[in-house]
Amino acid sequence: MRYEFSFYKEEDFEEIEQLVLASYNLEYPVWGLSRQEFVFGLHPAFTGRYHAFEHTVGVYKEDGKIVAAVMNEGNYDGEVFFLFDSQDRGEDRELLIEMIRFAKTNGSGIKEDRRTRYVKLHVPEWNQTLLELVEKSGFTKEEWGESLYILPFKEESFEVKLPEGYTFADGNTTPDFYLSNTHRLSFGYGADDYACEHGEQAFHDLRLMKHYRKDLDICVLDELKRPVAMAIIWYVDGMPYCELEPLGVVWWERRKGIATALLHEAANRVMKLSPTCTGMLGGDQQYYRSIGYEKKAVIPRYYWELEVFISWEKESYGRDYANEM
Repeated sequence: MRYEFSFYKEEDFEEIEQLVLASYNLEYPVWGLSRQEFVFGLHPAFTGRYHAFEHTVGVYKEDGKIVAAVMNEGNYDGEVFFLFDSQDRGEDRELLIEMIRFAKTNGSGIKEDRRTRYVKLHVPEWNQTLLELVEKSGFTKEEWGESLYILPFKEESFEVKLPEGYTFADGNTTPDFYLSNTHRLSFGYGADDYACEHGEQAFHDLRLMKHYRKDLDICVLDELKRPVAMAIIWYVDGMPYCELEPLGVVWWERRKGIATALLHEAANRVMKLSPTCTGMLGGDQQYYRSIGYEKKAVIPRYYWELEVFISWEKESYGRDYANEM
C-alpha cells in the first residue's frame, strides 16, 4: 500500500480541516466544518472522553501529506465518516478497503453485550466505488439517512421579532456559562450526566476553535438579562452555505418565536458578512421545515456488525475474525 497510516494526533487537526473544506466540492459533505469544530472543540470536556480521537481516528498520508481520514465524533459509538482530499482519492479501491477495515476494527462500537461490534458508515451518493465495497464487505443500507436541510438566503433581510423586553447578546459579552446553562436546560441533561458539571469548560474550549466567531455566537436574554436561547453559526469564505450547531431554547420559553428570531438574526449577520453565502444548514426536524428550510440531500448510512466472543469462551474457538470481516 502506497499510503502511510497513523493514528490521529493533535497536530493533524489543521490538515484534516483542509480535507473538510475540500469536501464541499464533492456534493454535500458527510462531515462538514460545524461537525469538525464542534466535536473536537466541545466533546472531550463535554463527555470526559479526552483520548477518543487518538484511539479511533485513522489518518492516511502520501508524501507526508494527509490525503484521507476515518473520522468519528469521539464517542466510541461506531458512527464513521470518510474524508478525502479529492474525488479521485475517494475512489482509490486499495485505500477504501484499508479504511473500511480500520472502521471495522479500531473505529467500531460495541453493544452492551460486550460482544457485538458494529459500524454505522455514512456513504455519500457520489462515491459509488465506496458503496460497492461496503456492500461487498457485509454492510447493509439502513432505512435512516442523514437529511440535510438548508434555509435559502434571499436578497432581503429576514424579519427578526423577539418577545417584548428580550434582547440579543453575542460572544463579545456573554460568558461561557451562558452557553452551557442554556444548553443544559434546552436538552434536559442533569446530575448524572458528565456534561452537567463540565459543560462550561466544554463551551469554553469550543470558543477556542479556529473558525469560531464571537459575532456568530448569539444568545437571547430575557427581561432580567438571563440567557434563554443560544445558537452558534460556523462559516468560512468559500463555503456555499453556513452551518448551525447548536441551537437551544430553554424549555419554559418555547413556542414564543424565540428560535425563529434567533435564526433570522444569525442569517442576517451572515448575509452582511458574506454576500456569496447562499443559505444556512439546520436540523432534520419538522420545526426547520416549518420555517422554510428545504431538503437538499440525504446521505445514506450503512450498517455492519459482527459477534466477537471473548478469547476464552468456547464460542470463540476456531473463529477467524480477520476473514469474517
